[in-house]
This record gives sequence, C-alpha cells and structure tokens, in this order.
Amino acid sequence: MLSARSKHIINSFPFLLGVTLVICFFLLPILGSDLSYFPGHMGDGRLVTYILEHAYNFFIGKEPSLWNAPFMHPEPNIITYSENLVGSAPFYSVFRLLGADRETSFQLWFVVMYLLNYACAYFFLNWQFKNKYAAVLGGLVFACSMAIQSQMTHAQTFPRYAIPLAFWMAMLFMKNLKPAYFFGAVFMVVYQFYCSLYLGFFLVIPITLFLLFTLINKRELFTELVKNMKWLSFMIVSMVANVLIILPLILPYIERSKTVEANLYENIISTVPTLRSFFYSQDGSLLWSGLSEVGLKYPDSWDHQIFSGGIATLSLFVFSVFIGLCIFKKKMVKKAKITPETIVLFLTMGLTFLLFIRYQGYSFYRILYALPGFDSLGSMTRIINIELLFFAFATAFIANVIFNRYKKIALPLFLLFSVLFVVDNYFKEGKSYRTKKELSQEQVNSLIEKMKKIPEGSIVSYEPEFDGSPTSYQIDAMLAGQSLGLKMINGYTSTSPHGYSSYWREMSSDAREKWLKINGLKSNDVFIIH
Repeated sequence: MLSARSKHIINSFPFLLGVTLVICFFLLPILGSDLSYFPGHMGDGRLVTYILEHAYNFFIGKEPSLWNAPFMHPEPNIITYSENLVGSAPFYSVFRLLGADRETSFQLWFVVMYLLNYACAYFFLNWQFKNKYAAVLGGLVFACSMAIQSQMTHAQTFPRYAIPLAFWMAMLFMKNLKPAYFFGAVFMVVYQFYCSLYLGFFLVIPITLFLLFTLINKRELFTELVKNMKWLSFMIVSMVANVLIILPLILPYIERSKTVEANLYENIISTVPTLRSFFYSQDGSLLWSGLSEVGLKYPDSWDHQIFSGGIATLSLFVFSVFIGLCIFKKKMVKKAKITPETIVLFLTMGLTFLLFIRYQGYSFYRILYALPGFDSLGSMTRIINIELLFFAFATAFIANVIFNRYKKIALPLFLLFSVLFVVDNYFKEGKSYRTKKELSQEQVNSLIEKMKKIPEGSIVSYEPEFDGSPTSYQIDAMLAGQSLGLKMINGYTSTSPHGYSSYWREMSSDAREKWLKINGLKSNDVFIIH
C-alpha cells in the first residue's frame, strides 16, 4: 500500500515534469546554462530592466516617485510614456534584496514569469478537466508555444499569468453567478493592467465577451438575481472596488494621453494578424523552419511569427470543428458531456479571433480602435499572448478525450505527447532573440567609469559618436545614470516628449540645446559626456 508521501509524489509528478520541460527546453536555450544571455535585443529587454529597477528603487524608498524616473530629464511622469510593470516588479525586487545584480535579477524575473505562466494555466486547466496530464500539455502550450519566440523582443509581455486566472474566475462565476467570482475575474484583468498595459487592454475584450455570453446563457437565473438587492449591491461594489483599484494606475496614463498623439488606424492595421500570421514561424525550429518565409513581406514581419506549433494548431482546429458540430446538433452536447462553460469559451474564442484578424486592409479591429485607450496601442500581433490560452484550452480538451478513452495507457501516452510537444516547439539554442549579458554590462560599466566622479543628482548628457540606431547608446546612458543616481537627458521609450525626437536620433549638442531651451534649462547646468 502506498504511503501518503508516495501518493503526493505520484500526484505531483505530471506538474513537476512540466516545470522541468519549461526550464530545460525553453528557458535554458534562451538564457544559457550559466545565465550568460538575456531575452531580446539591446532595446526593449534593457528598457524593461531599467523600469523594473526603478520600481524596486521606489519600493525601498530610494526613488520618491514611481512615475518620475530620472531619464529624458526634465520631462515629468516619464514612465507614462511606457509600461510600468509594477504588478510583477515585486518578484524582481526579491532577487535584488537577495543580492543579485540588476541584470541577473531581470533574468531570474524572466524565469519566474514563465514558470508562473505555466503554473497558472496548469491549475486552471486541471480544475476544468480534472486531468493532470491534459493540464500539463495545455499549460506548456500557454507558456512555451513557439509563438512566444516572436515576443522575446517585447519583455513587457512576459507577465501573462493573470490571463488563465481571469478565465478561471469567469468560469466559476458562470456556474452560479456569485459576485465574489465576478470580482475575481475583473480583478485579474485589473492586475494584468498592472503587469502589462498592452495585455490588460487585450484581455478586457475576451473576458467582457465571456461575461456577456454567461449572462445570456444564465439569463433566467440572472433575471431572478438582478431583483435581489443584496446580489445587485455586491455586483456593484465589486465593479466599483475594481475601478478604485485601477484608478491610481490608469489616471497618469489618461493625463499623458492629452499630450501624446494617438496612433493612426492606417499606421497600425498592418500589425493586425492575418490567417497567414498563424502559420508563420521564426527560423530555428526543429520541424517548422519551412514556415519561416511565409510572412517575410509583412511590415515588421518578425512580430507576425505567431505560429503556435503543430500540436496546438491541430488541436484548435479539431476542437473548433467538434464544438461547432455540438452547437448545431444539441444531442451531441449531452452525449459528449460538453459543459456550458466550454461552449461559452468557444464562442468567446471565435469572436476574439474575428476581432483581431485582418484580410488585406479590412479588419473588425476598427471597432475596438474606437474604444478608449485602444488607439494608443501600436502592435496588434501581441494578442497572441491572450489567444494562446485558447490554443492551450483546445490542446487540453483533445488530450483529455484521448487520455480518458485510453486510461490504461494514459501515462505512456502522456510521456509520448510531452516529448512530441518539445520536438514540436523546440528552438535551437542561439536562434532565439537573445543578447549576451556581458556585452550590455561592459558597455554600461565603461560609461559608469566615465561618469563616476559626477556628483549624485547632477544632470548629464551622453553624446557619443555613433553610426546606426541610437537606441543602445541611449539605454547605456539610462542604466549607467541609474547606477550612479544621475539625472539623464538621455532616454528611450516607445514614444517621446514633444521636442525630444531630434536629441533621441542625434544625441548631439545642437539637439541637446534645443531640448534644454524648450524646458528652460541651460548647458551650464549639464555635465556633457562623450
């Protein structure tokens, strides 16, 4: 007879196997076994590092304001030009408190983000299907699909673990319309905003659709409950509480939107995925390198590389056909034991894909573009971070059917499918978007040496001679200044303040003087570093 400890190990085995696969076949090929690389290029990855470090400094009282970071000086509330990542910054801060340096803490934060993405998807899917094997496969799709390779240059999208939790709460709400679960679903959307504004906006759409479909499906119960003042009061309080929670985050961005031009629809329509995008892979896959030329002619084609792997794509197709047939033939719903939650999620999935896809120059995304805040988003291919949950659900659904049909050989089948998933989604080391950590540290440390005698709190302009893009030099200056407690005129964000763009491009004395004049400053107040 098995002991309680042995049973616990057996029960935990599938989940822990998934953790092992995430680390060995996804994280280590990106980071290197000695953590010598960080995900992304010298741009957004290091900008996110800076923002996480700024949040950490704010948490420990070293910086007086979360919004006023010392770059692009003296522009106020400069963080509102970009993500703030305050929702996931506590994880980064733990590693800083334990003594890890800034760059290593960023790498470890990346590890934690992807383990949380896997774990939260696993627990949601295990709750839904009551099948650990199916939940592992679905969790791996959500966390480690090859589609995520295209997101390596967008480190601000790494914290995605609130997405499955939001759907989990929404499905619990659907069962009996309890206000506590409604609060939980909306709170997870709010928390996703705190983790990533982009994904927060995207998550609003499918969760809103799911809740609307829920009320339609439960219209009789809803009609009864809405007459109950206690239930109605709890629902109102739940919504108001979440509004109050998000206000401190969103109000500074609303204020910033008054001074920043919105993205024109004509400029962002090319970033909305096409059907071809879902079959476009980054070069470096073991099996799918033949798909690496499918979307080469697209503007910013690397962002369109959102092929989710053969297993996930096939699972989504089979799931869609099967549930579609069940909806048209209601007898199949009872026979196949399809839950109402599954049908509602299927409808949510279908509408979400429809809203975030284009054919040539036409897209229903124009409807969303008219909503507040959506005109500030500039890269619609990032919706794959949300849609991967649908791929994950479909994969777990199909796997659950197979494992229940062949219960006697479920474990060998699970191990086989785990191997197939790795082969299906594995990227060769060195092919992922990644950068040598030592390279960044050498550049920043070299600049620190030049600036280390400048008094803390001084205003500094770094103006090197360079060819090509200024991004790396600007971020070198930001990180060096952050290390020394200096106020840097240098800076890099997705957009920039009025009058700053010439300095960003040139880093020259003329551009600096123009920026200083706009802000009422003089060069006598600035240390110039070449």
